[in-house]
Amino acid sequence: MRGPSRKAGKRPGAAGYETTDVSARLILLAGVGLFAGAALSIVIAFGVLRSVEPVRQPRSPSFNSQLDGGPRLEVSPSADRVLLQAGARERLEGYGWIDQSRQTARIPIDRAIAILAMRGWPDPAEKTGGSP
Repeated sequence: MRGPSRKAGKRPGAAGYETTDVSARLILLAGVGLFAGAALSIVIAFGVLRSVEPVRQPRSPSFNSQLDGGPRLEVSPSADRVLLQAGARERLEGYGWIDQSRQTARIPIDRAIAILAMRGWPDPAEKTGGSP
């Protein structure tokens, strides 16, 4: 029976792992190089951004006309809300024409619900005379 084989460059009795440390100087130089590269990239980016002039596009005519008259602000938002709600309530609770030439009118929503409950939902198949 043979003894354990020797690998080239290995001494008998040597440890089974690397016995030398990484050079601290090499790690320090790599860290300084990375930091210097990042700093140089930031300086170059700021230099490029400062040297480029922004493109100024003319404003559209509609934007300029709004500026000439000043901003349109609500003077009394609560009063505007009350007027808006009153108009909506009038449309929901009152009678009126939607299109008088076509004889289309609106009725109060409570009345419309009562009519639908009494007659049922209209079936489109009945109008066309065919089956769906």
